[in-house]
Amino acid sequence: MNTLRHLRHIVMTGLCGLLLASGIVQAQKVIRIGAPLELTGKFVTYGTQAQRGIEMAIEAVGGSVNGQRIEVLPRDVQSSNPGTISALTELLEKEKVSFIIGPVASGMVMAAVPAWRQSKPLWVVPGGGAPSFEQAIASESLVFHTFAWGYGYHDGPAKALVAVLGKGRKVGIIYTDGAYGRSHLADARKHYPAEGFQIVAEELVRENATDMNPALQKIRLAKPDVLVCLMQTTDGIVVAKQIQIAKLGIPVLVGPGFAQFPTWAEAVGDAANGWVGTSSYFVGQTLPGDPRYPKLFPPSNDWEAAFRNKYKREPELVSALAYTSAMMLFLAIERAGGADEKERVAKELSNLEVSTPMGVGRFVPTPGGAVHQAFNELLVFQRQADKIVLVWPKARAQGQFQFTN
Repeated sequence: MNTLRHLRHIVMTGLCGLLLASGIVQAQKVIRIGAPLELTGKFVTYGTQAQRGIEMAIEAVGGSVNGQRIEVLPRDVQSSNPGTISALTELLEKEKVSFIIGPVASGMVMAAVPAWRQSKPLWVVPGGGAPSFEQAIASESLVFHTFAWGYGYHDGPAKALVAVLGKGRKVGIIYTDGAYGRSHLADARKHYPAEGFQIVAEELVRENATDMNPALQKIRLAKPDVLVCLMQTTDGIVVAKQIQIAKLGIPVLVGPGFAQFPTWAEAVGDAANGWVGTSSYFVGQTLPGDPRYPKLFPPSNDWEAAFRNKYKREPELVSALAYTSAMMLFLAIERAGGADEKERVAKELSNLEVSTPMGVGRFVPTPGGAVHQAFNELLVFQRQADKIVLVWPKARAQGQFQFTN
């Protein structure tokens, strides 16, 4: 009996060794990705959009890359600087992640920089368009930025509007006192005069102000032809409603940071009509899919249909950006043979060129010093009869500007 037990032990030990060597019972490796996002607070619109996009990307690859399961670790940055620092610190020091996607809002992205520098994971940023962030990440080879830089929000509209209004028209600016408003002010001051506009009024309001009427009445006195509102979605809702109630009579209203979002349009109702905005993504552009990865990057109308089916709502910019950003990261991990070396993954990501719902996805350097930038072209649209109509550049325009005042 003892001899039989001994033989059985030898056989079982040998079988276990063979199974382990073949990988049959070897534990599946896990790719852990941190996702610090605005899941509560005033920027929750951005965070929930990004979360949907990342979820769709994971689903599209079947939950794994190279046989390694993807585990995303969402952390709520609470739309605040302290929350952002806390979330990044936990992901990097406690969870030891080598890959990060998020956050989105410019202020939160800037708040994340010092914590990111402590260990420098590969950081994919589907947000943070402030020029100050471009300066902060200059020469950083592990940062991949997929959100258009702030100067494009002013260069494009200025060129489009001067083409239809002519030079010499007057511009008023209302901006918030946070990172977004202040960072965009310098570019608005630069690009509108460069195209022949005259800035006749600048008014500062607090973020989350409930009454912007004092600033709007000062702008009324300057009688601008164009009013540029430098603020994000929550403040954009307030300013749009109060402009409508005050009947300012300004012919052109520009909301570069919020007019593209359905959540803003739903909140302000018919006050959204006529507003001019910019975006790097529009629903219904019928962009081609990638023939090499048809399941991952289908034609844009198919991707949009899948999004509607899953979430029962229209796709939005940050969802499309987050999906595309996450999917490009997954492809880079696959090409690198796994996620063990972030530098190797970064090299593969920098060499990618794919057709996506956002257009052609490839990373290039920028004049401002960013090493890896994708999707930097901004298109100009106007909301007309409850629809978004692409009006600039002319080669891609679906219609023309309509001014009723």
